[in-house]
Amino acid sequence: MLSKEQIEIFKEELLKRKKQLLGATSSSQTLIKELLEETSSDEADYAEMSSDSFNMNQVRKKQLEEIIEIDTALEKIRNNTYGICDMCGDEIGIRRLKAKPYARFCVICRPIYEASIKGKTSD
Repeated sequence: MLSKEQIEIFKEELLKRKKQLLGATSSSQTLIKELLEETSSDEADYAEMSSDSFNMNQVRKKQLEEIIEIDTALEKIRNNTYGICDMCGDEIGIRRLKAKPYARFCVICRPIYEASIKGKTSD
């Protein structure tokens, strides 16, 4: 079981990462807007701007998904359920939390969850 000190360290890490991501998503949004507002002189310029805009949108989408995961982890800290696997209810190992502080699943359940997600998207 995680100590209060360990949980506080994870909370600080999560808040720091969230702040970084919020700044990055704001910058990404500004860049996307600028790319979309640029006028292209030819089709190659337009294609490059479209590609850049698409790539920036994908990066921003991943950043926003991570923010949601962080918010979920912070909510779990408030509810005293942080570090508990969403699937089996066992503790998530400290090494896993150090690698991914917003982890929702233990190392045993994670591949099961991912396989279930892949199965749903391949239908």
